[in-house]
Amino acid sequence: MAALKRRLISIPLVILLLPVCLLLTPVALLYSLISDLRGARKALPTFRLWIFTIVYILHEWFVIPLSALLWIRGGFGRSLDIPLHSKIQGLWVGSLLRWAGRLLDVSVEWPDHQAFPEGKIVVLSRHASMIDAVLPAFLFPIRLDRPVHYVLKRELMWLPSIDIFGHRLGNHFVDRSGDTEREVAAIDNLIDSAEQNAGVVIFPEGTYATPSTRRKVISSLERRGDHELAGFANQLEYLLPPKPSGALALLRRTEDVVVFGHVGLEGVAEFKGLRHNLPAACPILTKAWTFNIADLPDLDEARIEWLHDRWLSLDAWVADQHLHRGTFNYSPLS
Repeated sequence: MAALKRRLISIPLVILLLPVCLLLTPVALLYSLISDLRGARKALPTFRLWIFTIVYILHEWFVIPLSALLWIRGGFGRSLDIPLHSKIQGLWVGSLLRWAGRLLDVSVEWPDHQAFPEGKIVVLSRHASMIDAVLPAFLFPIRLDRPVHYVLKRELMWLPSIDIFGHRLGNHFVDRSGDTEREVAAIDNLIDSAEQNAGVVIFPEGTYATPSTRRKVISSLERRGDHELAGFANQLEYLLPPKPSGALALLRRTEDVVVFGHVGLEGVAEFKGLRHNLPAACPILTKAWTFNIADLPDLDEARIEWLHDRWLSLDAWVADQHLHRGTFNYSPLS
């Protein structure tokens, strides 16, 4: 019932949003062009971003009738083809990435396929923006020909594409203000219900790692008196300290874990950063590090230390790439 009520709001809003945006487009394009020129932004990022916004809404429009057709094809929801849904989701993301390439010069350097072992695997991904959230949705079904499942925040259910396909694919939407034990139990069950040979993606940081969120997280830890974790957070330049509960739940149910990192999305979690960093000056670089669960310690406390070590190594890799590429308008400590 909650899903029906939500979709009775979100789907009509998306349907109405496109004609409204199209009506506003002449004025919006003129305003964004003047804004870019007055701000000496010769690459016209605001102008480009408005056009990409229209493209994104069109993609959301496409999902609504397509999901209805897939529901009918699956016997009115009785027998949904999960690999097909995963593949279509990947094609949808791939189309957005192609448009991002045309309009925003965004491209991706993908990791070696051999970094992803066969069987169900847990993917611990860095989280810097909404863009990195969709990368595995293309990587797994399209480049690796494997299904993918996610642990996501509940707020994303207001996007029809993520809501409809996410629930059909068995993703878990975390209530970050809810009962932790219940959420962990749901995450624990996710990998059991995942398709064979699937990737199960979780973002241990829980939110975008931006300078403002770093300050908030560190301040919160210090107020709670967790000075040890606050000290660890201060060692990280670009990442947030991982929240271990969900990751630990998944690690108990897998044979292999992949740490998924990327560079090139720093500073694009907010509109101001998008205007400063787009069009992209260089490709998004991705990298994967694989670990067998047999090489991890057995106890949760030791696994938290292992996770912290991985995050320190990932943060150092990001900093090193940032130093050598030198193309991002982003200050991790600002």
